[in-house]
Amino acid sequence: MVAERFIVVERIWRADEVAAAYVAESRAAVAALRAAAPQAFARSTRCEPWTVRELLAHTVIALARTSEMLDHRGAAADRGGDPVGAGGYYAPDARFRAEVDGARVADAQRWAAARTPAGIVEELADTTDAVAARVATEPPDTLVLTRHGDLMRLADFQATRVVELAVHGVDLADGLGVAPWLTAPAADLVVALATGTTQAPQRAARGCDQTTLVRAVTGRGGSGEVEGVVRLPAGVRSPFFGGTHRPEPVGEE
Repeated sequence: MVAERFIVVERIWRADEVAAAYVAESRAAVAALRAAAPQAFARSTRCEPWTVRELLAHTVIALARTSEMLDHRGAAADRGGDPVGAGGYYAPDARFRAEVDGARVADAQRWAAARTPAGIVEELADTTDAVAARVATEPPDTLVLTRHGDLMRLADFQATRVVELAVHGVDLADGLGVAPWLTAPAADLVVALATGTTQAPQRAARGCDQTTLVRAVTGRGGSGEVEGVVRLPAGVRSPFFGGTHRPEPVGEE
């Protein structure tokens, strides 16, 4: 009899599980945002200096990246090399420098200023539906090239879009002052990406709800309720969520 101990350092995401989480989270977000009071979209968020309206605009812009990359898939073929996983997408490099964050903030503010809150919510619905339908027609190992120069499997990039929906969904709900609409599939993906394990053992060990756990593993406010959240082993790079590595969460685009 042989026993071997190993540590999971990178999750290979299945296209179907990512797609299910994306659809569940996007539908929950659209339903909740349609029910929100229009005036609440002017409230501030923890992702300063964005208001709820501007943070939602950033989210729509980030989710539309999938279609943009598929429109230019030839760039992935020209790039060559080994693809990075979903965790590698959050590398602490130029994409999180102050000038890049500044451009990300300004782009969302300009985009939001040209639209009403209701209009942005409907663009979220249209964008997520269109992306989900298009991704469903693609082979599982389709390669795409991100605007940051990362060669990725489409399923891995879509995992980062679930993070965008789930984590900023919590930020949006907190800004609106409503109960978070976070879904179990999306929460499970975020926790697994951030800690190397699914949320079930984490929640059982910590005795907390899934929203508190997601806040904790992404460095959001309120994570003090969870003590000793398990991280990846020493020497293994964790996803570069804004709230985990910077004083204030901005955009995890």
